[in-house]
Amino acid sequence: MYRIVNPHSEHQQFRRSIQLAAIEEQLPQREITDVCRQLGYAWRERLLPPEVLVRSMVYRHLDPDRSIAAVLADMAALSKPSNTAPTDSAWCQARSHLPETVLSELIARKARACRKRFSPQHLRFGRPVFIVDGSTVSMPDEPELVEVFGYANTKHGFSRFPVARVTFIELAGLEIIWDYRLDHYRCDEDRQFHQMWNVLPDGCICLFDRWFSSFYNIAKLRQRRIGVVTRLHQRRDPQRLINKGRSLGPNEWIVPFELAPQIRQRYDDPALPQKLWVRLIRVRFMRGRKRRTIWLVTTLIDPAKYPRRQVAELYRSRWGIEPRIGSLKTTLQMDVLRSKSSGAIRREVAATVLGHNLVWMLIHEAAEQTDTPSQAISFAGAVKTILVFSATLAAADNSEREDIRYAMLNRIACQRNHHPPGRVEPRLVKRDLHRYGSLKIPRA
Repeated sequence: MYRIVNPHSEHQQFRRSIQLAAIEEQLPQREITDVCRQLGYAWRERLLPPEVLVRSMVYRHLDPDRSIAAVLADMAALSKPSNTAPTDSAWCQARSHLPETVLSELIARKARACRKRFSPQHLRFGRPVFIVDGSTVSMPDEPELVEVFGYANTKHGFSRFPVARVTFIELAGLEIIWDYRLDHYRCDEDRQFHQMWNVLPDGCICLFDRWFSSFYNIAKLRQRRIGVVTRLHQRRDPQRLINKGRSLGPNEWIVPFELAPQIRQRYDDPALPQKLWVRLIRVRFMRGRKRRTIWLVTTLIDPAKYPRRQVAELYRSRWGIEPRIGSLKTTLQMDVLRSKSSGAIRREVAATVLGHNLVWMLIHEAAEQTDTPSQAISFAGAVKTILVFSATLAAADNSEREDIRYAMLNRIACQRNHHPPGRVEPRLVKRDLHRYGSLKIPRA
C-alpha cells in the first residue's frame, strides 16, 4: 500500500507543467485524485502521481507521435530546468501501478457529465439514443498477448499479430463512448454487449445491426422499457412474418417473434416470453441506379408516436458509430496498439477512449459557443488545435487563459468536416505493407 503525502514544491511545479492544459476544466486534477481515493487507491510521493500520470497518458494518445519519450520531453520542456524529469521506465512502472478502474470510472463520469450538459439537444422522440457496434484492434506479437487475446482466424488464415475483440456503446448525437469491453478475439460481441446492459438507462432507444438482433436481446431490452431499432435477422423470412401478423399501414406490420426451444434452453431464463410482438418496417431506397430494400424491426410499436419515416431515419443514424470507431482507430491510432503486456494494453485502450470523449466535450462546447453544429466540426482538426493551444495555455498567465481558451474554442469550430453525409467508407486496405511483404512462415 502506498501512502499519500504532500509533495514538495518541485513536484508541484512539475504538476503545473503537464501538457493538455486545454482540457484542464474537463479533467481537473482534483477529480482524478478524488476518484483514486474513492476506489481505495493510495500512492507514495513521486514525480508521477495519478493526476499527472492520467493526463500524460491521455496526452500520449492524442499526440501523433505516441511515444513515451515524446510525452516526457514535452513535460520536461514546460518545467524548470533544475527539476528532475522522470524516465521512461519510471513512467511505465507508474502506469502499471495505476488501477484500470480509475480510468474506467473517469470515462463513466465524463460521459455522464457530457450527457447532463449537452444531451437535451440530441434526444430523439424525447429519449436518448445509444448505438452498439464491435471492432477489433491489433497489438505486438508477444507471447503473453497471444495467450490473453489470441490470433484472428480468418478466411485467409491466422493473423500475423494478436487481435482483441472490442465492443462499443456510443451515445448518439454527442458522439461519446458510453462504455466498451475488450476481450479475447473469440469472445462474442453479443456476450460483450450483455456485460454492458446495466449501463444503458431505462427508457432509452438502442440501435444495432443484425448481429445483435436476436430474440433474447430484443426481449430483455424491452423488459427494461428500452426501445430497439435494428435490421431483421437474415434467417427470418419477412413474408412469413407478414402472413402471421397484421398491417399497420403502408409498408409496416405488427408481427410475432416466437421463441425457439433451443434459445430457451441456451439461456434458461424463465422471464423470456414465448411470443414477442414487434413492428416490421419495409424501407425502399435508391443507391445509385439500383433499388434497394431493407427490413427494420423495432419495439416502438405506436405508428402515430413513432412515424415510419422517422424510425427509418433514426436507424440510418446508426452509421454514426462507424466514424467514431474510425476516429479511435485512425486519428488516435488505436488500430495498432503498442503496449507489450495485457494490463498495459487495457490501460492504453482506456486512455484513448478517455481522450476521445474529452475532445468531444470540447467540440460540443465550441459548437455551443459559436452556434455551429457539432457534427460539422472535424475531430482530427480539433485534436490538432487542442495540442497546439495546450502548450500556449500551460505557459500563459492566469489573466490571459480565459481569452486564449475562448480563441481555442473558436478555432475548433472553424475546423470543419468536409465529408458529405451518407458516404460509403472504403474497406480494402487494412495496413499498407510499404516496402516489405508479410511474414508467412513461423518466426522460429
